[in-house]
Amino acid sequence: MILSDEESHHLVRVLRVRPGEKFLAHDGKCQVFLCRLARQPEGWYGEIIETLASEAESTLSICLAQSLIKKDKFEWVIQKAVELGIHEIVPVTSWRTEVRIEDDDGLDHKMRRWEKIMVEAFKQSGRNVLPKLHRPVSLEMFLKDWSADLRFVLDEDRGVGLRSLLGESRGVGSCHLIVGPEGGWDDRDRELFNAHSIPAVHLGKRILRAETCPVVVLAIVQYELGDMGEAG
Repeated sequence: MILSDEESHHLVRVLRVRPGEKFLAHDGKCQVFLCRLARQPEGWYGEIIETLASEAESTLSICLAQSLIKKDKFEWVIQKAVELGIHEIVPVTSWRTEVRIEDDDGLDHKMRRWEKIMVEAFKQSGRNVLPKLHRPVSLEMFLKDWSADLRFVLDEDRGVGLRSLLGESRGVGSCHLIVGPEGGWDDRDRELFNAHSIPAVHLGKRILRAETCPVVVLAIVQYELGDMGEAG
């Protein structure tokens, strides 16, 4: 298994792994390997010792549709969502989305940055399967083209309590969580949710920031419907 320059730098310079020492590697597609570090003329590589069984993925497939928010906040959401077992992340734009990507070059740059953050969180959390990061789409397009067993939108002003919704959703295999921008949802967004029969859910009387909501809800959903809290 040949290591990229970035991977070898992290192992050798940051983690101080020495030739002959063992480390874990993965292919991002469910396979985890126990390897021994070695070096060839063309660079560092991992000699595969054995393939390991790993069960670090939730049985619940969760897609987070997160409205674009400010750079550092959106990156933080990506990192924490991956740690919490997300399967897909879809950046969406809605009526009150303030963050706009002006051209394809700017979007490509952001996608590379977001994917790097995702990969780093994937490694740190010991997961088997690398989540999928989609290019941004409009809220209307997301609601039209994506489907799941359970779909709900966070809305501080209306809807049912999260506990109530999850209590009625035992046994679902897939879930869509839709989170709005800093300014909240516009009534035109809510018309779309109504048209697609997407229930609104609130988290109680306290108002959470746009970057806090998805992390809190993902943890709760994984605990109630996924694998969080199960015996190791």
